Amino acid sequence: MRYLPIIMVVLLFFAVGCGEKEEFVINCEVSGLESRGVEMFYTTSQGLQRASFHPVDGKVELKGVAASPVMVEVFTLDNKRLFACIVSNGDELTVKVDPSNPGSLEIKGNEASEQYAAFMAANAKTLGGNDREAVNSLVASEVRANPKNLASAMILATCFDAEGHELQADSLIDILSSDPAMIKVMGSFVNLVRDQVVPSARGNLKPITFHTARDTVAIYAPSNQSYSLIAFVGQNKGDSVKRVLRRLHKKLPAKRFKVLEIAMTGDSLSWSASIKGDSAKWMQAWAPGGAAHAALRPYRIGRLPYFIVADSLGRQLYRGTAVSVAEDSVERHLKAYLTD
Repeated sequence: MRYLPIIMVVLLFFAVGCGEKEEFVINCEVSGLESRGVEMFYTTSQGLQRASFHPVDGKVELKGVAASPVMVEVFTLDNKRLFACIVSNGDELTVKVDPSNPGSLEIKGNEASEQYAAFMAANAKTLGGNDREAVNSLVASEVRANPKNLASAMILATCFDAEGHELQADSLIDILSSDPAMIKVMGSFVNLVRDQVVPSARGNLKPITFHTARDTVAIYAPSNQSYSLIAFVGQNKGDSVKRVLRRLHKKLPAKRFKVLEIAMTGDSLSWSASIKGDSAKWMQAWAPGGAAHAALRPYRIGRLPYFIVADSLGRQLYRGTAVSVAEDSVERHLKAYLTD
């Protein structure tokens, strides 16, 4: 009889343990997927979690572990996004989606994922279009209307195009940030946005010392011209970037406008090889250390190619990855300057 309390404790332990599910399950049915593999990504306190699964006739059961709600994203092996949802341990979701029909997403199992799927299905036409302003406006309205819904955090992180709209994105994050769960669901989106809105990133450009293609050292100073375009590029900047730089250099008055191309490659030899066939007339440079270069570090150049348009005071008139927008900014500001 003296062993009875111990046995009761052991039985109680197993009873409690069996009542708590230490994983989540997502049952998926994806039209047209057949047996092609899928990958699931989500982030926990242990870092990025990634798992691969193999469907049978388009059906697959995804399993993972998340002690608190996280955003899960599911892709095909060729990196085509299938859907996203919010889950935590104990959740069992059912998902139906047809990748060829943007409005087909259906999710059942928890309120946040159901709200997200309903938003995606109801606004499929706008979300799938090319009007970035319309999409961002739609997302902003949803966030402001439903600031307490976890679905709003996922809608912001997956649908809002923050490129060139970081300040607006940051203000929307602030609406949701009173709840730590919201920040966790948004994941890296928060860091990417806030890295671009720190004062140093958007501050006035200062003179930059760099190595030129002629193996000499030169200095870029905003005050030496009315406007300048700095193109930060990688090993291969692409033909579209070359065409814009060549067109602007040839078309605009040299006394008023300068192009500076800065390579963010690992070493000068690879940079020299990459520009051999350019026949460039604009200034080409290499910055040792790339984005970690002391003069460039404050501006948070996290993606390539990246463009900054500045005036003679070093004020940033545009910063972002769209070369066409950078070109429009240069021409618009210079035209206004010359007609004043």
